[in-house]
Amino acid sequence: MRSFYLAALAPLNYVTYFDQANFMLGLKPVGEFPDFWLHVGNGEQTVFPAHGDVSVRPGRTHVAFDAESPDVVDKWYAAAIKAGGVCNGKPGLRSEFSDPYYAAFVLDPLGNNIEAVHYKPEKSW
Repeated sequence: MRSFYLAALAPLNYVTYFDQANFMLGLKPVGEFPDFWLHVGNGEQTVFPAHGDVSVRPGRTHVAFDAESPDVVDKWYAAAIKAGGVCNGKPGLRSEFSDPYYAAFVLDPLGNNIEAVHYKPEKSW
């Protein structure tokens, strides 16, 4: 998981903020506060394969990361796939969510749905 997220989040300008090997990894966008943490437990957790049928993997979480532009979404998607992610929605406009909503979706090694999205609405709530 660690290597997947380090590689997949690089196009979003994420860097390591805190790294305690085999326990916790904190990531943050360059120049920002940490906003993403991976906790790998006490080392006794079952290791799940990063291959095979993703429908039987345990992950069911959806996590979305903001991207500066559609081009950054495209770069994130390519990096996440290269890092071992499985396509769950190629980059493109998602008018069914909102307009203009440009996103891509990748399943991480545990089957969690990870999204990079560029969404800059004209109005805010």
